[in-house]
Amino acid sequence: MHITVQGLMDQAREITGLDDFGDDSFRLGLEQLVAAINRESTPSEIGKIAIPGSLLEPLISRLQVEDWYRRHPEIDDEIIRDPVFITGLPRTGSTALGHMLALDDDTRCLRGWEAYAPCPPPDVAVADDPRIAVNEKRMADMDALAPGIGDAMPRNPNAPEECFPVLNLSFCNIAANGFYHVPSYERWVMADGLAEMDAAYRYHRRVMKLLQWKTPATRWVLRTPVHSLAIPSLVRAYPEARFVITHRRPESVLPSICSLIYQVHEIFLSGSPPRELGASQLDQWSEAGRRLLRDRDALGAERFFDIYHSEQIGDPEPGLRQLYQWLGWTFSDEFAASLANWRQENPKGRHRADPAFFGLDSEAIKGRFESYSERFGARM
Repeated sequence: MHITVQGLMDQAREITGLDDFGDDSFRLGLEQLVAAINRESTPSEIGKIAIPGSLLEPLISRLQVEDWYRRHPEIDDEIIRDPVFITGLPRTGSTALGHMLALDDDTRCLRGWEAYAPCPPPDVAVADDPRIAVNEKRMADMDALAPGIGDAMPRNPNAPEECFPVLNLSFCNIAANGFYHVPSYERWVMADGLAEMDAAYRYHRRVMKLLQWKTPATRWVLRTPVHSLAIPSLVRAYPEARFVITHRRPESVLPSICSLIYQVHEIFLSGSPPRELGASQLDQWSEAGRRLLRDRDALGAERFFDIYHSEQIGDPEPGLRQLYQWLGWTFSDEFAASLANWRQENPKGRHRADPAFFGLDSEAIKGRFESYSERFGARM
């Protein structure tokens, strides 16, 4: 399997009949990612089909997004007001938190089916949108191939999704390592690629405006751990952003995220090295913890609210009431009832992971997160 950037772009144009990808800020990231895949990823038989398709999908979406803006330039007049971003380390309860906050009718989240296919922009009546069924099949296929993923987090095709698929449209996203084995691309994103993140978040905002255009939002709640690596770029795109940071002991986080990624690698790649995965994830997320402390101090603590995994899995309602008070939102009786029902229907995850399989040692992890744990560890 050999992929070319030009071949992908030509194929996307042929499928859509469109030609305009928008500004070319995505090209460098796409070139870096394709080069790394060709050089470093050994696809399985499934991967030989899925990997080119996973690169083609965001290119198709870019063409479609730009076509909607061309025909309806008024979309750019939309304003994303007071967005709230959930971020922090992965496997810290952010998925459950996002699902719970989405139960509030006043909250607009990024739904799974629109995250991967934002066009056409959704209308108010979405119950029969065909993308819901497509996303349901996507999730069912993944659950069949990797049943452990379903055990690790709450999922349904209409539920809120992380917004890393929107960042994928700019091909500057460390979350790519959850699907491909691309060490050189990871290094680029973590270093030189940071210069591209401003453009990636500007395009993120462009997509959010499109999604909001026909479905006006009182407020947005968006989430992905990836945001913790580039908060300054996010704030330049969303100057009014506030942040909810989810926390959990890093020695529990690292084996868990490695296990989830490894299950995906086992499907799409041949011979994925678990110890190399453990080392790269430890590097990535310890750096995320360092940046999170730095950027939090630079922006000011008043823009951040902390949610602790140990408290959320016990009883999330007290923490959510405090969060609502901090945000200035109304914690209604209807929301409280929806929250109680959701908790009954979504018991705690059953995911377990062996750190030794990934070459991870609890004491070494603690050492890499010493400053982070000193600040937040008392309640984690």
